[in-house]
Amino acid sequence: MYFKRILVALDGTKTAEKTLPIAECMAGAAETQLLLVSICDPKPKITDERQKYLDIKAAELQAKGIKSSGKMFCGELLPLILKCIKDNDIDLLCVASHGYTGIKKMVLGSVSEKLIKSTNLPVLLVKDGYDTDKAAFGNILLPLDGSLFSEACLKQVSVLARDFKSKLTLLVVIQPPCIPSDRSPSIQPSWDEYYQALLEELKQQAQAYLERLTGELRENGIETEFRMEVSDNIPETILSTAEDINASLISFTTHNRSGIEKWYYGSVAAGLIENSPRPMLLWRNSI
Repeated sequence: MYFKRILVALDGTKTAEKTLPIAECMAGAAETQLLLVSICDPKPKITDERQKYLDIKAAELQAKGIKSSGKMFCGELLPLILKCIKDNDIDLLCVASHGYTGIKKMVLGSVSEKLIKSTNLPVLLVKDGYDTDKAAFGNILLPLDGSLFSEACLKQVSVLARDFKSKLTLLVVIQPPCIPSDRSPSIQPSWDEYYQALLEELKQQAQAYLERLTGELRENGIETEFRMEVSDNIPETILSTAEDINASLISFTTHNRSGIEKWYYGSVAAGLIENSPRPMLLWRNSI
């Protein structure tokens, strides 16, 4: 199993508890341990109740044969979570996004975002509307764009697909080619012909790229298929593909970049994080 120690952030809400079934599924093998962590105000009644809550949840997991324990801390959430990650050799962080709107979203929804940005660990993000009855990994969707950056998590995701006996679906979303606005209509080939030629070239490149990766993954015993779509809206196309194939998990690499590349990769990731009802496995990379 790829992950050995998984930290599950809980705050006592039903939304946060939606992480438990999928973390349990992610744990899978007996050697994986779940650490249930909660941060609360330093009031005796609150701390006692929260620790009892964590102990109960840990006992429920232990009854299913999963090594687990609960730890409660008092203080500021972000520094304590990061310290807990370091002190316990955590290799996966599992958090829930509350899906709030307005002021609540700015205050509470930002916690998950800050955690994602503050650690280089992979983060399993579970959304508020997630159906816990579907906690399985039958089909993993991996969006790619042909860059080393987007491929940075391919090895890890393929290991997960192998361990969970999941189908892995690779997706490339081709952005329509841009024709210079000052290109004269009298130039041959025509605008439409030139556009179609460029688009066909992009499709051929994507096809060859996906066929190569799919072949390599299949040779390693991983059930793999690929999809290729043309769209200006990359996040929306990824989400519609996830819906079409009933993906149980969307996995992608998030940026450690700046400038144009940060804007591009950051906007795609932000669109997915904001709008996907499905669990997402986010990988950080510094390429």
